[in-house]
Amino acid sequence: MGLFSNNKKLCPVCGNPTPRFFATEVDGQAICKQCSGEIDLPDDALKKMDLNDFRQYLADFKENHELWTMFDPTFKYSFGWTSVLIDDKNGLMRLKDNGGGWVIEKKYLKMFRIYEDNNVLFESGDGKLRSYPSNVPERVKNIAPIITQFQFERREYDRKVEQERRINRGSETDEERREREHIATIYRPTFDPPEIFGGFRVELTFSHPYWPSYENKTDAPTFDTSYPSVNRYMDEYNEKVEQLHELAVRLMRMIDPSAPEVRGGNGGAAANAAGSPYEAAGSAAQQAPSGTIPIDAVAEIKKYKELLDMGIITEEEFAAKKRQLLGI
Repeated sequence: MGLFSNNKKLCPVCGNPTPRFFATEVDGQAICKQCSGEIDLPDDALKKMDLNDFRQYLADFKENHELWTMFDPTFKYSFGWTSVLIDDKNGLMRLKDNGGGWVIEKKYLKMFRIYEDNNVLFESGDGKLRSYPSNVPERVKNIAPIITQFQFERREYDRKVEQERRINRGSETDEERREREHIATIYRPTFDPPEIFGGFRVELTFSHPYWPSYENKTDAPTFDTSYPSVNRYMDEYNEKVEQLHELAVRLMRMIDPSAPEVRGGNGGAAANAAGSPYEAAGSAAQQAPSGTIPIDAVAEIKKYKELLDMGIITEEEFAAKKRQLLGI
């Protein structure tokens, strides 16, 4: 203990010895491992505290321990290394997977937004859970011909390699065979897909005294560079969106259990920030004269029909989008 602890330099908070190496500091003074183990703060928040602030923080954090015993998570969204956990029954949430960290009561959650790159997918606002359509399915659909061409080139290449293998079978040395296989591997076609989008981002806003906000990201799906598939990509994408939608529903229940969910919006700030092309089409359909079908709506319906024929969306999703675009 003496090797790693400094008995001459005591913690200004509790009086315990402080670490000799890599000690956490508050207001320029090293604190002990016990006190530093209680820290669950956003980045740089500790640097803004003096010792009195930190003592108050420890008192508040200790009081928060009472919520730990009743915390019973019913939902978890994982970002990889960290997770958001929600206890629906008790209206509690945690921003850490392990046993430590703040348990945040629902009264502190004020709003949230979930983005796809810079496009809003889900958000709270005006007592509603708002969800916005995405142009990712259409962008994936546009890559389908590229994938088809690659698959053709890959099959042709593999056919030629197999043909060469049969021709040389029994007439080449082991070294020649290894060299031939090595060359075949180097020059085998690989798929270099354009990026559909970068990833998802979750933003939470609190009125909590120590956690004013929280942000985390999760990656977008990726194409297999050897065997790309639109269906596999969309399956992974839809699974991620469904998980994020479930997170949004749980968060909205914490803010207002009776809040309805609405699709799109009326061109508000969030919809404009999302830049969704489908919102413009929906507005055009609503503004069209009675008895007519806007050209933009017809074009959008055709696009969604193609997605339906490709199996990217369901019959129910197509029917719902058609009704929205026609304003019925």
